[in-house]
Amino acid sequence: MSLRSTSRTEEGEPLEIRALIKEAKLAEREGRWSEASVRYEALIRNPLANDHTRLSALRWLGRAYLEQGNRGAAIDVLEAAVAAATQAGSQSAIAQALNVVAIVHQTGGDLDRAESMYSEARLTAASIRDAEALAMIDQNLGTVASIRGDMPRALEAFHLSLDGYRALGMRDQAAQVLNNIGLAYTDLGELERAEAAYTEAEHAFGEEHDHPNQLNVALNQVQLCIATGRFDEAMDRVEPLLALTGEIAPSWRGEVFRHVGVIARERGDYVKAAEYLGRACECADEGEDLLLKADVTEQLAELYWTQKRHREMLANLNQSHALYSRLKAQHRVAQVERRNAALEARFLEMAHQWGDSIESKDHYTQGHCQRVAFFACVLADSAGMDSRSLFWFRLGALLHDIGKIIVPTEVLNKAGGLTDEEWAIMKRHPEAGLELVSDIDFPGDVRAIIRNHHERWDGNGYPDRLAGEEIPFAARILCVADVYDALTTARAYRDCLSHTRAAEEMRAQKGQFDPHLLETFLDWADANATVHSIPHRAASNSNGSTATLGSTPFMRSTA
Repeated sequence: MSLRSTSRTEEGEPLEIRALIKEAKLAEREGRWSEASVRYEALIRNPLANDHTRLSALRWLGRAYLEQGNRGAAIDVLEAAVAAATQAGSQSAIAQALNVVAIVHQTGGDLDRAESMYSEARLTAASIRDAEALAMIDQNLGTVASIRGDMPRALEAFHLSLDGYRALGMRDQAAQVLNNIGLAYTDLGELERAEAAYTEAEHAFGEEHDHPNQLNVALNQVQLCIATGRFDEAMDRVEPLLALTGEIAPSWRGEVFRHVGVIARERGDYVKAAEYLGRACECADEGEDLLLKADVTEQLAELYWTQKRHREMLANLNQSHALYSRLKAQHRVAQVERRNAALEARFLEMAHQWGDSIESKDHYTQGHCQRVAFFACVLADSAGMDSRSLFWFRLGALLHDIGKIIVPTEVLNKAGGLTDEEWAIMKRHPEAGLELVSDIDFPGDVRAIIRNHHERWDGNGYPDRLAGEEIPFAARILCVADVYDALTTARAYRDCLSHTRAAEEMRAQKGQFDPHLLETFLDWADANATVHSIPHRAASNSNGSTATLGSTPFMRSTA
């Protein structure tokens, strides 16, 4: 809560009430949120407090509960604050309470609802010309724009807020805005401006003895060091924060642990990285902070990527993707889109590496997974598959033969026919592939592609002997692409066939393919003279810096 509102609340109050307010505010500034809660509860019950003080205490208590990670209690108290302010007819109290309720929704990922409530609070504050409330709400609208990735709009809102606080002489609140301005400049890559904003904010917080916000800006300075590859300096800055993790709220502890984990990973200390990223996950769960949880699981995926532990990497990446998708449903639009793009690049690069590891065993199928993915995606697109589903379909196509890892190299490369025993091993690769990814909850049809791409339209395929439309649609598409590539590339037991000859053979095998899909694909292949030329895949960024991938700086909204 701002200093100006506190002074108004204290006007006309007995010394006992003023003392409670000062004790509570001091506890807030030192990050002792549970003690602040006790003081605010006492204020609400104290018969000596006037109505305005009780309204303010409800709002302050809600924020204190939020800082302790108790979102349910925060919502209950804040809804009571809005109702009480409405009944009292206090427009200022209504604006302030709406602002804090919006913060709760913002931290929970519901940005649309938060922005709507901030806007409502701003209109109320403007109607009574409450300059302090306007500055506070402008700052919070800036945080919403920043989370959505709209940095120009965020900076515009932040500068409005900064001007407002400076006009009121509220140096501490202006410093909070400077901290958020630093974050916006970091996101824009204007690192010198970011560092200057942080330095000014840090100096002001120190003079005002504002402990929570000193921690806040310190976390963001660590993030800036990580973003610029200054890992030794980042560690020097984060070590003092580690000593304070028993005193601060779960999300703050999680941010500290996450930074330590990322620094350790970039320094090659993978054991320490896993330990601290794991602790950050626990904090995210404790604080019900979905964005922090998504960030940390993505950082764990980066750790496993570095260690070539593809299975653990994929499991964490999948969890992170699911969390970001959940946030996307709550409209964290631009930020989540950027994250999803980065995550999907990781998924695809992992699939390429895993596919390459299979093909390195089989000298006659080099590039098979990539070609099959290309042909299958052409057919899936022609069949009307939407772009989101097509991404996961492509991933499944790249991984369709992952189970061949269990097949001995000599069997894969055998020039003659396979024995019954060897054929039994070969036929187990779809099930083996599914076992390899059994703990990963893939979206789309990835699992069906891996398991069922050797089923036949007539029911004589394997492993489940599915027939006709019982076979998953994605697996039917993959079957066409898989066989076409097998026929048109050289194998140990035969030379490659021309497109015309391959098409003849595939049409002759009427019981193997979905008839409509087969003709759709072959029509396309007939029309494309360069059908055998597969485009090079897009360059990956996996060899570049990954230190800041998925990390979200610590931006605060104010109440």
